[in-house]
Amino acid sequence: MDIKILGHRGYRAKFPENTILSFIKALENGADGIEFDARLTKDGVVIIHHDDFFKDREGKEIKINTLSFDELRKFNPSIPRLQEVLEELPRDTYYNLEIKEKEASVKSYELMKNFGVLDNTLFSSFDVEALKKIRKMDKEAKIGLLVDYESLKNIDDIHEELNLYSVNLYIDKIVEFGVDYASKFIGNWKSHGMKIFLWTVNSVEHLRLMKGYYDGVITDKVEEVVEYLR
Repeated sequence: MDIKILGHRGYRAKFPENTILSFIKALENGADGIEFDARLTKDGVVIIHHDDFFKDREGKEIKINTLSFDELRKFNPSIPRLQEVLEELPRDTYYNLEIKEKEASVKSYELMKNFGVLDNTLFSSFDVEALKKIRKMDKEAKIGLLVDYESLKNIDDIHEELNLYSVNLYIDKIVEFGVDYASKFIGNWKSHGMKIFLWTVNSVEHLRLMKGYYDGVITDKVEEVVEYLR
């Protein structure tokens, strides 16, 4: 089985997260691709950043959507545009682009399409509305639901409406609930054609516990996971 190994925000265990350097290092160390986060600046530029804010030199939180990209770069020169990432990485990179806010959906999709990488792109989000925007533009796009407690109860209905490619599950919660308990849900989702991506898996023991249940692994510790799965 072809299990995708994706660097969580790049090779986060060893390099600054959500930077082009971190993405390149994840690939160099055996990852199939990267998981990373899309947000929109005030002037409509898709940037890669996890939180909806960053801290200035005085520690003050500044919302990303209140700044233009040029203003943002003055505060934090390392924040890349999605376009820059796509220009730098190999065309066959597997992308799991998490849409952090529905406002970023359309432009994120358009960029991935323009670069010709839709076949190896998974758009994921906690926000069902963000996924609806992607699905409205493309009936074939791979979309994945990041699961929280509320969406857990509605996955079958969401899949029926949106034709989910994957369900993306938090490994710590699965371990907390128990693999035997979780496997019943996972088996049902897989029987309906959904793939299972696990995040953030930083323990080989967790991979052993979940053997046979996952199609993709998102990890900070790229080399350890590559060594175990390859």
